[in-house]
Amino acid sequence: MLSNLGNLLLFSNIFFSLLIIYFALKCLKKSNKLIPKIIYQISTIQTTLIIICFFSLIAGFIVSDFSLITVYQNSHSLKPLFYKIAGTWGNHEGSLLLWVIILTIFSFLFLVFTRKHPKEFRILTLVIQNILIVGFLFFILFNSNPFSIVSPIPKEGLGLNPILQDPALAIHPPLLYLGFVGSSIYFSAAMASLITNYSQTEFAYSIKNWVLISWCFQTLGI
Repeated sequence: MLSNLGNLLLFSNIFFSLLIIYFALKCLKKSNKLIPKIIYQISTIQTTLIIICFFSLIAGFIVSDFSLITVYQNSHSLKPLFYKIAGTWGNHEGSLLLWVIILTIFSFLFLVFTRKHPKEFRILTLVIQNILIVGFLFFILFNSNPFSIVSPIPKEGLGLNPILQDPALAIHPPLLYLGFVGSSIYFSAAMASLITNYSQTEFAYSIKNWVLISWCFQTLGI
């Protein structure tokens, strides 16, 4: 069941990302300076669904659902709850899903907290960020799917990577991801500023807080 739910949510996120790109490009053709509410609404749904998707994978680790090959390879029923949860991102597939979550959350937050900046700049940033999201979602679904199943279902898992069986190292990956993947938003903004000829000073001001946030998380991770 978790496998079906997870895959459905991943496909749904591709659909909503493409919808955002469609409505964003459509918005660029209009002369008004406001971004339509539908883009905010779709972005909210997109972010909510990808978070639910990640929590579905966490649930698989918590209940030791060894029908999921990712859980089987990276968890054990006797592990403490903390290390079961850490197993979610302690592997290639789960960490890629975490990667997409951070891309999506930063996309949503940028849309919400940059209302003082020009519509074209914000919209193009959203488009570029969602192109990245769609690319990673396709890669996850067809190459590194954390919701792939294994049959017959094993009775026990192989356990968590020993390197991550330490409290500090268990939280190390998500902190680094927040820093490194969070930097994607100012890559997208930089591309948008080049396309729209957004002034250097205003562009630097628009991404200053995003740079500081990502650097803070990188520092914590290190």
